Amino acid sequence: MSLHVAAPVHDRPVPRRLRSAPKAAEKIASRRGFDRGYWLAHCQGYRVDGSQGRIGFVDAVRGEPGRTVLAVRAGRLGRRVLLVPTENVAFIVPRAQRIWLRESLTIVGSESLDEA
Repeated sequence: MSLHVAAPVHDRPVPRRLRSAPKAAEKIASRRGFDRGYWLAHCQGYRVDGSQGRIGFVDAVRGEPGRTVLAVRAGRLGRRVLLVPTENVAFIVPRAQRIWLRESLTIVGSESLDEA
């Protein structure tokens, strides 16, 4: 008795398509065990992007009872701090240290870092 096993057919390798980061973030967020609250609390230094591109970097996570905001250093020299509610965070990608905000951005406050 003999068995015939066909050799695997190797077509041309499929080129790796570049995926947009928000789509990859959806997959990560849908995985079991992804704790959004943990990553929001530990996102200091992450780059923050909006629909128009880079906004700045997370300087601090400020927590108030029932409300948490991200203090985002914005502007060319990082001299403006924007306070963004965590509800506006659409995607978090810890491996890339990046955060994407929703289309409709709500800024609850802003602070100047003028050091005279």
